[in-house]
Amino acid sequence: MKNEFLSKVFRWFGLGLFITFIVAYYVSTNINLLSLIFSGVGYIIIFILEITLAIWLTARIRKMDSGITKALYLGYSALTGVTLSTIFIAYEITSIIWIFLASALVFVIFSMLGKSDRIDLSHYGVYLSIALVGAIILEIINFYLMNNALDIILCVFVLCIFVAYVAYDVQKIVRYYEENDNMAVIGAFDLYLDFINIFLRLLQLFGKQRD
Repeated sequence: MKNEFLSKVFRWFGLGLFITFIVAYYVSTNINLLSLIFSGVGYIIIFILEITLAIWLTARIRKMDSGITKALYLGYSALTGVTLSTIFIAYEITSIIWIFLASALVFVIFSMLGKSDRIDLSHYGVYLSIALVGAIILEIINFYLMNNALDIILCVFVLCIFVAYVAYDVQKIVRYYEENDNMAVIGAFDLYLDFINIFLRLLQLFGKQRD
């Protein structure tokens, strides 16, 4: 039963990624949409919607109808695609593909680690959360300092945090699963956030920008 549930989680996870990158690529090729979204307050509105949806999904998931949960998750995936459309403009497509494959490889390796019962990761959630909050605060500070060396260090640090989160979240899904659609979607949502952050950090570190 757990394996069936985990398969369902990964199907929703894969669907979310597919929607994100299809939307991102489509928006990046549509000049009118790019102009509409990234001029004025369009981007700010989309960003606020993303944050709101993420908080709403996390806080209310167990009380929602499964249809609404799925719609919100897919909507969040599409909105993320809109905000990520700029990567297809800033980076070469071959670089994006290779970084995506590298992210997928890292994700699979640490998913297998999380699925194993040999290591108990349940006590590390608090430490990962504290580390992530600390990194976000430092990133906000560095936004004003604009220290390139610190930026790279923080990028690597956050990458390590989300790599660890993959193993932690997979183990959490396997150990504490509830056989219902809502929990499958929230599990997929957690893994989706992990993957997107790993991908973006690797892209920032190793992506080849367009001339």
